[in-house]
Amino acid sequence: MSETQEPFISVDEALGIIDSISLPSRPAIRMKPADAVGMVLAADLPSLRDVPSRDNSAMDGFLVHKTDLDNGIREFEIKSEIRPENHHPAPPDKGSCVRIMTGGHVPAEGLFVIPVELTRMVRDHRMSVTSVPEKNAVRKQGEGYRKGKTVLSASTVIRPYEAGLAIEAGHAGIDVFKPIEIAIQVTGNEIREDFDTNGPVLENLCRLWPGVRVTRLPVLRDDPEEIQNRLQELADRFDMVLTTGGISAGEHDYIPGAMKKSGARTLIRKEKQKPGKPFTLTRLGDTMFFHLPGNPVSGVFCAEIYARRHVMNTLKLDVPELFARTETELSNHRGGKTLFVTARVFVGKEGVLYASTEGKMRSHLMQLYTGRQAYVRIDPETDIRAGELVSIVPFTTGLF
Repeated sequence: MSETQEPFISVDEALGIIDSISLPSRPAIRMKPADAVGMVLAADLPSLRDVPSRDNSAMDGFLVHKTDLDNGIREFEIKSEIRPENHHPAPPDKGSCVRIMTGGHVPAEGLFVIPVELTRMVRDHRMSVTSVPEKNAVRKQGEGYRKGKTVLSASTVIRPYEAGLAIEAGHAGIDVFKPIEIAIQVTGNEIREDFDTNGPVLENLCRLWPGVRVTRLPVLRDDPEEIQNRLQELADRFDMVLTTGGISAGEHDYIPGAMKKSGARTLIRKEKQKPGKPFTLTRLGDTMFFHLPGNPVSGVFCAEIYARRHVMNTLKLDVPELFARTETELSNHRGGKTLFVTARVFVGKEGVLYASTEGKMRSHLMQLYTGRQAYVRIDPETDIRAGELVSIVPFTTGLF
């Protein structure tokens, strides 16, 4: 596969190819909400009950009749107590009160909660109201949302908050997209398992993507037959495969030839970009192979720019376009290549997002990620003044 047969394409062309990939719809599986954190909701989720399910007190205090307060009564005999676990408590009689705990059921209309801090005990079983608040501390049934209301939309990423909301809405199980099975396959005779950078970095990076399950395979040696057999095996088991190394034009770069021999279709071969110029994308059946460069920074970059985008598309998640103001002047005159550089992203005094970068990228130095949160994109033949907006792509780990 020569470069004359496979011309270089732009970054936007490569992203367009990834956005146009058509795959079967992801099936749904059912999971307990607490176990579904990190998964992606497959269908709209309606509430199965009113929330709150009944009128209840928003704080500890005493429950009295509002008409008693309106008539100037400020001292009440404490008759009983209402706790959250009491399902059918009796209301207080006129002229008396009941102690109520936060979450306790307010059993009738016309009752008013006096917070405990606005009362004092005057004698045994009697309390005096020192001040009447303007607002009644009663949470009304359904004031959060009513039964049948959609509380989470399809393609929502389930975080701990959403898991709690699903439980609150009455769901013992929810339908999420079946996880995308991702394999990480590092290649190269020079790679020792105990000094493999790419495998652990990519494995832990991908685990942070929504809706995926990740498996890292042992390092694969540079043997054409072993490579072809392993890649075919991975195609039979996984939805996505991320390989590293073996994709340039060297004598021992066997992956492109192995994929071609297996009948894979090449979608992307090389791009006009720095870093990661030899990134290659192939498809074998319904399995997408993201062939990443062996240099650690190039591999991570291509995974975050291309493989992560495919995951987002497959799960129908939005890929936002973000911008920040550059702190320094930047330029790119590298023969038509789009340059991506790591940057520290921070919020300036005026609340504006800024990106600070040296404007350089070295594909073998993982230290370029330390203290930084995003890639800054610098298009070809571009000069950018300090303070101008630049396009940024946040790392998987986020901006803050």
